[in-house]
This record gives sequence, structure tokens and C-alpha cells, in this order.
Amino acid sequence: MKFFGVTDKAISIDDIADWLQEKMIDAEIESDEESEPGDWQELTLHLDNGEPVVDVIKLSYGTEEFDEAIEETVRMLLDSPVPINPASAVRWLCQYMKRVRVIYNFSPLTGLDSEAGWMLFDTVWKSVRKELKGIVFCEGEGFTNEEGAQITCQFTGTMSGQVNAALLGEDGEWQEFILDLSDNQAIESFQRGQKPH
Repeated sequence: MKFFGVTDKAISIDDIADWLQEKMIDAEIESDEESEPGDWQELTLHLDNGEPVVDVIKLSYGTEEFDEAIEETVRMLLDSPVPINPASAVRWLCQYMKRVRVIYNFSPLTGLDSEAGWMLFDTVWKSVRKELKGIVFCEGEGFTNEEGAQITCQFTGTMSGQVNAALLGEDGEWQEFILDLSDNQAIESFQRGQKPH
């Protein structure tokens, strides 16, 4: 899972520890050194039994790694072997990438499968999204807009359930609707940039 933030407010290790404390989650944070609050680049969150839950890598604007990650994302959007749709969302995302200032990469580890691990991850993931304005990319699902609605359809395998989705109107505003993932016709309409009936 990746979070692309257009605001790069410093989030320090202490901030993360405070979020976990508020939710009364016992966890350990292992990270590289912070010379200034929030300038860490990699950290791993562990359950208090030592089991690793998630790796977080932060890429900041102005670094070579950040530039490469943005280029790679734009290339994926434009040249994916399986075309990414709807096309209006792809155009919007390519423009949006020019405004991104920080990327948080979340990689799940073994401890995420437990209830405690999921709570730990969910707390940090949601808190980052609350602190910073931005969009989300999930492997096997696609991108969301800043409101959290699904704007590209990259779902793999047999899916069920409903998600909040949005199409870009001609006025440049997002039009939200509920997308039924088990309805192939609805998904095809969405990918063509049409609201399912």
C-alpha cells in the first residue's frame, strides 16, 4: 500500500508512539535515526512479542528515490500491460503526481495476520492519512482520490462486496457512487468512465 501526500508535514517517531498509546496498543517501533523530528526514512512496527507487522519506507521530495518512485508510478499508469481505467482518472493521477511531496510505502509482514497486528497497522495507516492530504494506491485494487473513493479499477481475481467509487465529471469534480465488485457489468461501465446503472 502506498500513500502519496501533497503535504509533507513532519511525522515523528514520537507522533506514531502517541497514536498507538492513545489506542492502548502495545508495540515497538524500530527505525533509523532521526536527527530532526520526522526525518526518519524507514521504520518497522512490531507487536510487543517482537513479531514484525509492517515496514514503512518514507520517500521525501527532492531525493533520487522519490523521483524514481514518481516516474515508476506514471509509467505504470500509462504503460501497464493491462490498461488502467477509467482514462479520465489516469490523466488526473498523472497531473496529481506533479504535486506529490512525500510517499509512504507500507509493506505487510507476518504479524499483520493477527487481530492485534491489524489494529496496529490500521491505527498508523489511518493516522498518516488524517495528518496529510493525499491519495492511496493498493496493489490489486487501484487508486483512491483524496476523499478515499476508488478512482481506478485494478481489482484482481473474484471480488465481492461494495466500495465507494468516483468518476471525474466534465466539471472536474468527483461524482461518487457505490460500486458492487461482484457485478461485472458495473465494473466494465466504471472502467469505461460511465456510472453503472
